[in-house]
Amino acid sequence: MDVIVTFLFCVVGFLAYLLHKKREEVDALKDELHRLQYQKSDAVQSSPAQAPPPADKTFVQVIFSPDSKKCYDYLLGNNPDIKVGDFVEVYVSDKERGKPSWSVAKVVYISQPGEVSEHAKSKIKKKHDRYKW
Repeated sequence: MDVIVTFLFCVVGFLAYLLHKKREEVDALKDELHRLQYQKSDAVQSSPAQAPPPADKTFVQVIFSPDSKKCYDYLLGNNPDIKVGDFVEVYVSDKERGKPSWSVAKVVYISQPGEVSEHAKSKIKKKHDRYKW
């Protein structure tokens, strides 16, 4: 009987030791988190105003026919001279051949700075000057 009581006291003592160590670890992590938040708030206050997103995120919406109601998003890329109403060459996926080909589309919208599109994945190939509906 004395052996069992001694063993139980040892188990309880060991569990108390583990709880104490975990508590110290949690307190140290809390202190580290508070220190990092303090540094972050200091960095945010001392940083200049946020710059606009890079120009390579600017996107355009295009349509492929004059009576089309569905628009498709493409990244503007290195084509800063494109305006609404211009015709551009874009890559489209050809389901029959299984590879991309290019097509001509009309620009109906150009995004504002800071506006992002989840659907714009590929860039405009180039401006197409001689196309009409």
